[in-house]
Formats: sequence, structure tokens, C-alpha cells
Amino acid sequence: MEKLDIITINDLMYADILFWNIPQSKYQNILVMIDTGAKITTFSDSALKRLGYSTNNKPITVRTGGGETTASEVTIPKIKICDVELTDVIAHSNGFLDSYKIDGILGMNVLRQFNFSVDFNENVITFDRR
Repeated sequence: MEKLDIITINDLMYADILFWNIPQSKYQNILVMIDTGAKITTFSDSALKRLGYSTNNKPITVRTGGGETTASEVTIPKIKICDVELTDVIAHSNGFLDSYKIDGILGMNVLRQFNFSVDFNENVITFDRR
């Protein structure tokens, strides 16, 4: 089991997760919101551009808590949570996150690969690979 520090802002959980930066060929920390209500991991267009990913892929319509919106699908070759590396993770690129100044949302397509618990007293999430 590995512990990851979280930041809580307005009762929302955020954590630094390592995502593969294509041009630099190394991991880069990205602050993401941990959202068990999100079906898929989603990034802001600006965060994906910083990581070297194209945001001009074929548009798709996705449902969010705020209704339907347009996004594009991108494959992230590597994500690292604690000491666990996940490969070829499907994510969405969505410009609406830029207006909220959020780099990304870590959704259930990633989270369901772990058993995890949140300790708000210690401000950590404990991850255990399933």
C-alpha cells in the first residue's frame, strides 16, 4: 500500500500525479482533482499541450455533471501513481477545464484499478493495486 498526499479545497480532493511528458521523455507532476463520479480521466487542453499531446483529435460528445460537451480522446502512454505505472490510459481533452484552472480530473477508468481509501485527518489517499 502506498500513500499519496492530497490537498482539499472546498471539499474537493486534489493530488499531484505523474504523467508522461512526451517532448521531455520523462514524468511530470500534474495537479488533478480526484473524482469518483467521473467516468474517465480528463485533462485541460493547456495541460495536454504542456505534456506534448495533440488536442486536435476527432471530436466526441461526452456527458458530464454539467450536461453534454465536446471533447477529444487521447491515449496517455504512462501514468504513475505512487510506485504503480499504468500504460496506455484513455483520457479526454476538454477545454472547459481551462476556464476552471484545473489541469485534470482523475476518473474511475484509472481509480478502479486500485483499492483506495481517503484519510481526511492525515490528508492522504492510500492506494493498493488490485
